[in-house]
Amino acid sequence: MNVLKTRWRPLMRTVVTGLLLGLLLTPTTFAAGSTLRGRLLHAFTGEPVAGAGVQLQETRQQAKTGPDGAFTFGGLAPGRYHVVVIEPGFSSKHLEVEVKAPETTQDFKVEPELHFSEVVSVSAEPRDQFTAYQPTSVLVGQDLTRELASTVGATLLSQPGMALRSFGAAPARPVIRGLDGDRVLILEDGQRTGDLSSQSGDHGITINPASASKIEVVRGPAMLMYGSNAIGGLVNVIADAVPDAGLVGVRGAATADLGSNAAYASGAADVWWGNATWALHASGGGNRAGDYESPDGRIDNTQSRSGFGSVGVSWTGTKGYLGASYGYEDTRYGLPYVEEGLVELTPRRHLINVKGEGRNLGGFFTGVKGAFAARRYTHEEIVAGEVGTRFANDTNELEVSATHRAIGGLSGAMGAWVMGRSFSVAGDEALSPPIDQRGFAAFLFEEFGWHHATLQVGGRLDHTRYTPSGGSLPERTFTEFSGSVGLVYNPAFADHRTTFALSLARAARYPALEELYFYGPHPGNFAFEIGNPNLEAEHALGLDASFRWRSNRFSTEVTYFRNSIAGYIFRNPIGEIPGEEEGKHEGHEHGEFPAIEYVGRDSTLQGVELHGDVKLWNHWFTDLGVDYVRGTLQDTGEALPRIPPLRGRLGVRYQRNALTIGAEATALATQDRVFGTETSTDGYTVFKAHASYSFKTGTATSTITARAENLSNELHRNHLSYVKDFVPEMGRTFKLVYRVEF
Repeated sequence: MNVLKTRWRPLMRTVVTGLLLGLLLTPTTFAAGSTLRGRLLHAFTGEPVAGAGVQLQETRQQAKTGPDGAFTFGGLAPGRYHVVVIEPGFSSKHLEVEVKAPETTQDFKVEPELHFSEVVSVSAEPRDQFTAYQPTSVLVGQDLTRELASTVGATLLSQPGMALRSFGAAPARPVIRGLDGDRVLILEDGQRTGDLSSQSGDHGITINPASASKIEVVRGPAMLMYGSNAIGGLVNVIADAVPDAGLVGVRGAATADLGSNAAYASGAADVWWGNATWALHASGGGNRAGDYESPDGRIDNTQSRSGFGSVGVSWTGTKGYLGASYGYEDTRYGLPYVEEGLVELTPRRHLINVKGEGRNLGGFFTGVKGAFAARRYTHEEIVAGEVGTRFANDTNELEVSATHRAIGGLSGAMGAWVMGRSFSVAGDEALSPPIDQRGFAAFLFEEFGWHHATLQVGGRLDHTRYTPSGGSLPERTFTEFSGSVGLVYNPAFADHRTTFALSLARAARYPALEELYFYGPHPGNFAFEIGNPNLEAEHALGLDASFRWRSNRFSTEVTYFRNSIAGYIFRNPIGEIPGEEEGKHEGHEHGEFPAIEYVGRDSTLQGVELHGDVKLWNHWFTDLGVDYVRGTLQDTGEALPRIPPLRGRLGVRYQRNALTIGAEATALATQDRVFGTETSTDGYTVFKAHASYSFKTGTATSTITARAENLSNELHRNHLSYVKDFVPEMGRTFKLVYRVEF
C-alpha cells in the first residue's frame, strides 16, 4: 500500500494542477462584426458536404458543416477572405469570398481528390496534408480497415518512409527514415504512451490499432510541438478517449478482425453517448494469436494476447470542453529463439488523461488547450514460468498551449510542457539503478500567411535532468534549443493544385537513460550493453524539400530529405568488456552476448520518398511508391547500423461507389550495406490482394474487407528484425475484417 501511495502521490498533485486549467477555458464571445454564411457543395454532384471541417485562413476560425453543408463565421471585418476545406477525400484549395456588412451568403463547390487528407499532429491546429511543411501520412476510414494489422507498426508498413523493427510477431515498432527507438515518438491522442518500446527490441507497443479512428505519421523532425524524442518523426494513434465535442444521442462502432495464420482474432468496440452538454465515450477490445506459420514451418513462442478498456467523460460547450478518461491495458506475448523460446513479456498500463480546450475565444488568445497524462507501466520478463526481471515506468506530463488572434497575416501559438518520470528495473536484467527524470520545455512558433505562400518560424527550449539513485552514477542535466523554418508555396498559375514545401530544422536530442546508464547482459537486444554517462546531446540539421501535385485524376508527392546529426548515438560492437574477465560481470554470465557500447559519432542520413495515385480510366486506379534512405558515418564512410533497404510498391485497384478491389506488389532490395557484425539480408517481393465493400442497414454503415497477404508464400526476412537470422517472416495468410458504425 505504501508503494502505491508513493507511485500515485505525484499524480494527484499534478491532477489538481491539470483541473485548474478549466479556469482558463471559459468561453467568451466574439466581437461584433460581419457574418459569413456558406454552404459546401460537391463540385460534381451538387450534393451538400456534411460534417466537413472549414477554416477561415485570415482569422484561423474553424467550423463544421451541418447536414445541409452550411457553416457560419461571425465577428469579421468587411474584406476579402479565403475559405479552406479540411476534409478527407476533398481538395483543400482556398476558396475566395468578399465579406460585406452586415452579412454575406455564398455557396462553395469543392472537388474530390485522391491522396491528401487532414492531419492534426503537425501544428497547434489541424492542417491539411497538402499544405503541411513536412511530409505526412494518414490512415482513416476504409484505408485504415484495409491496412489493419495486429500491431501499429505492421499497420503502417505500406506508408512512405516506414519500416518495422520486430522481434517476432508481437514486439514491433515503427521505423521512420531509418530512425528508431528514442528518435521516433509514439503518441495516443497526442500524448506520450509511457511504455518502454523505445528502449529494447523485445519491448513492443501495446496499443491495439483496431481501437483507432485515425493514425497519423509525421516524417522528419517534429520537435517544436513534441520535443527531442520526435527528432526522426512521430506516430499519433487517435482514438478520442476524451470526447472533445458535443453529442446528442448514441453512436458507436465495432471492428472484428480474423486471420488464418496463427488463428488470429481481434476485436474492438466504441460507444459514444451525449445530451449536448455531457459526452461519454466507452471502448474496449482485445486480440489473440497462436504461433505463426512461416514458409519454413511454425515459429515457436510467437503467440500473443491482449485486452484493453477505457472510459472518458467530458463537459462540452459551444466553444470548448473539459474532460477526463481512464484506461487499462494488459498484454502477454512470447519471444522466439531467446532462452530456447521460453521467454514471455507481460506489459500492463494504467492511463489517466485530463484534457480541455477553449475555442474561438475573444481577446488576444483565440484558443487555449491543456492536457495532463499519467501512465503507470509495468512488465515482467518471464523465463520458463518464473519471473526473471521486472520493469516499471511511471510518467506524469502536463502541457498547456495557446493560439493568438491573427494580426494581419501573422498567427501563431506558444506553450509549455513539464514531465516527471520514475524508472526502475529489478531482477536478472537489472541494467541500471532506479532513475528519476524531470523535464521542462517552452515553445513558440509564428506563421506568416499570404494567399499563395506561408512561412513558419519557431523554437523550443528543452531542459531535462536524470538522477540515478545510489550515488554510483553521475546525475546528468541537458538544456537544448531546437528551431525550424518552413515555407509552403502555392503558385498562382496552378490554382492551388501544386505545392512546394521546404523545411529546415536545427534539432537536438538528449541521450535516453539506457544510452547513459545501462550496464549488463540484455537478451532482448542480444548484447551485453555498456552505457556511457558522458554522452552529449545529438545536434541535427535537417532539410525536407517536397513537391506535391493534385487533381481529381492524379496526385503525387516527392520528397528529398537530408539529416546531418552531430554525435549520433548508436550501439557499437566492441567484442570484450573492457577491464573484465571475458564471460562474467558481477556474477552475470554473458558469453553468449557480444559486448556493445553506446557511442556518439557524426553521421548523415539522406534519401527520397515518392508516392503517387493515378486514375487510369473510369473506375480504375493505380498507386505507386518508392522510398530509400542511406545512413553514413561521416568520418569513415561506413554504413550506419540497421538501415532499411530500398523499397518499391505498385498497386492497382477497381473502385466503384462503395466497392474496392485491388492487388499490390512490394519489392525490397538486398541490404548488404551493413555495419560491424550486422549481417546482410536478401531482397524479396511479396504480393497481396484486397476487396472492400460498404453498405447501409438502417442508420448503420458496415464495411467488409477481405485480404490475402504474402500470396506466393515467399520465404523472406525483415532486415530490422533482431531475430532475422533465425526467424523468417509470416507466410501466406487470409484475413477478414468487419467494421460497423452506427
